[in-house]
Amino acid sequence: MHEQIKKFEEAPQNFQNVALIIGVTGIVGNSLAEILPLKDTPGGLWKVYGVARRPRLMWNVDNPVHYIQCDVSNQNDVELKLSPLTDVTHIFYVSWTSRPTEAQNCEANGAMLRNVLQALIPNAPNLCHVSLQTGAKHYVGPFEMIGKIKPHESPFIEDVPRLDTPNFYYTLEDIMFEEVSSLHIILGYNCMQ
Repeated sequence: MHEQIKKFEEAPQNFQNVALIIGVTGIVGNSLAEILPLKDTPGGLWKVYGVARRPRLMWNVDNPVHYIQCDVSNQNDVELKLSPLTDVTHIFYVSWTSRPTEAQNCEANGAMLRNVLQALIPNAPNLCHVSLQTGAKHYVGPFEMIGKIKPHESPFIEDVPRLDTPNFYYTLEDIMFEEVSSLHIILGYNCMQ
């Protein structure tokens, strides 16, 4: 497999799409890193940058990804390592950190996403899509509020109103909309729950 990676990196490529996966060593990030470089992936051949806080793990080394070790909670690290990625067309944000309270989750996770978007948006002129993954807590609330608030009834649909409680997913959505609103282009986005 290491020969395949070497061939991938050495072969001249004409990429139509360039992905930046934030959280590449997680379940979703690793799956994206496996799928996007395949020849039959919709959108053509993808160049993929993968970002994670830890050094590259051995089980992840077979993915033909340009791996970047970067702590997205550190604004200086993000600026140094991600702002040079001027060819990015798509951001897949599938990262999160856990803190003791939801207020702390909002602060920490919000800062991470803001760091990434502020490093990329002004430097990646072809950026056209931001994908933000959220989860079931979008509908049922944070763990600390389970049993204290009434969650939405299932089946969940994407246009239900927000619950009246702090939720870092809501913070991430707000930051994404705020950061992309300054662009003078139409930027596609989606929030996956």
